[in-house]
Amino acid sequence: MALQRVTLGLTELRCIAESDGSGSSEPYLWTTYFALGAQPLPGQIGPMATNTPAYDAFRSEFPDGVEAGDVLTIPPFLASASFDMDLDADHTIVGCIAVLMEEDETPQGSIVLGRIAYGKEIEAQLNELVHERLVAGDFGPVTDAEIDAIRAAVQAKVEDAIGSNQSLWDIFRNQDDQVGFTYKAFSNDEIQAGFFDFPEIRSNDSTNRYVLSGSLSIGAIPPDPVDLCAAPRAALQVKQDEIHGLQTRRGLLQGELQHATPQQKAAIVAEITATNDLITRAEAELPPLQVALDACIARHAHHGDVVVDQPVVVNPG
Repeated sequence: MALQRVTLGLTELRCIAESDGSGSSEPYLWTTYFALGAQPLPGQIGPMATNTPAYDAFRSEFPDGVEAGDVLTIPPFLASASFDMDLDADHTIVGCIAVLMEEDETPQGSIVLGRIAYGKEIEAQLNELVHERLVAGDFGPVTDAEIDAIRAAVQAKVEDAIGSNQSLWDIFRNQDDQVGFTYKAFSNDEIQAGFFDFPEIRSNDSTNRYVLSGSLSIGAIPPDPVDLCAAPRAALQVKQDEIHGLQTRRGLLQGELQHATPQQKAAIVAEITATNDLITRAEAELPPLQVALDACIARHAHHGDVVVDQPVVVNPG
């Protein structure tokens, strides 16, 4: 069977109960999508393809003041991931892990380091588990002991990363809490289009309860796009790079000038003047290049072609 694109999506997060001390919660998610039997992703380190969306503003994208009964839309930056898979292959798996956090007073820089540590460790742990299972020929359900081991390893890495970026006085802050986590995995014939709920996320005392919903879709892999305006786009980029390089050179020369001897200053000033002339000349060449690119984009758009900002422009339809 030909490869197909399998897409997991997160649709909403429903608050069933919350018990934040301030009277309402500020939840946010860390998510990891994973697939076994998918085409390798860039930088993939093992048999399991993983995608942990990386976006530093993850806390601010979720609403504050969440109360029981509220339904939260999942921010687009972490709402989906796709894998290209042969669904007729043996031992295919696709799924998602979601960690629910409660925002409190952990500094932003520290919690970003925690999220980075989470992404690295969950990827390592998933690949270690799959590698061990493949070696043993064991394709049974994941055990509670395996889940507990992964959770402990990830939590330790996250706490170390957050703690390493805080001062002694930060221990008096009300740190962000992990409410709980959930996961959903589909294997082999279970990989079918549809909607689903994850197992309920509960805090240890069950005073915080959330339900995450998602969807699974299967479709054809879109053809690789073609940039119809590659030449003018490249010409503009070359000129922009040239200007950036000249500006960098000018900055270095200006730095040298501040520490130069009187005998050296005249030569450095002359180089700065010559560099300024080159910058002025190059900047004057930018507008025609931009006009050429804009004309190309307009021409293809007029004929029903779509041109994007990157060298992957296609027929827009």
